[in-house]
Amino acid sequence: MSEQSQNLEGSPRSTFWGTIQVAFVCATILVVVYLLAPRPQPPRRLWEPVVIEKNGSLTVMGETRQMHFWTPSVQTKDYLAKTASSISDQDKWQVLSNDDSLLQFGTMLHTNSDIIGYRRTEVWGHGRSGFKPGWWWTVNALTNYSAVEMGHTYQSFWKCSSPVFIEVVESRGSEQ
Repeated sequence: MSEQSQNLEGSPRSTFWGTIQVAFVCATILVVVYLLAPRPQPPRRLWEPVVIEKNGSLTVMGETRQMHFWTPSVQTKDYLAKTASSISDQDKWQVLSNDDSLLQFGTMLHTNSDIIGYRRTEVWGHGRSGFKPGWWWTVNALTNYSAVEMGHTYQSFWKCSSPVFIEVVESRGSEQ
């Protein structure tokens, strides 16, 4: 080894540059870990229910949920599968002669203090059964009214024994 390289090994100059290199490598590792580490993010709202007063003031409602589901309409009976020219016992709950039961169901929903309101729209759809018309309901409820409760309410009112498909949209989290 040359004399000059031996002199540099223990000198303050070589120690300084060695320390800088180690510090740079450590800083690079810290930056990479920081960028790759998961950070908890507040849940964002999927929809934001608001009330606009007559004076223009806006109130964002608290945590709520929407539940969407299908019910029969008066026209549904014309599209149900028939065996020997009669509708099966399993599908008879879908036979409506008029809109009275739909109005009663809406009134029952509206009298529940955990339900803010509802709307229904005529639809055509195909789920587990054949393509047929019906009503698509959107129920706005407080978060203490669950989809399970809605399912029990539905099955009890409509006297159906089949599973109920309910789409649930939560309005929770950040208001940003």
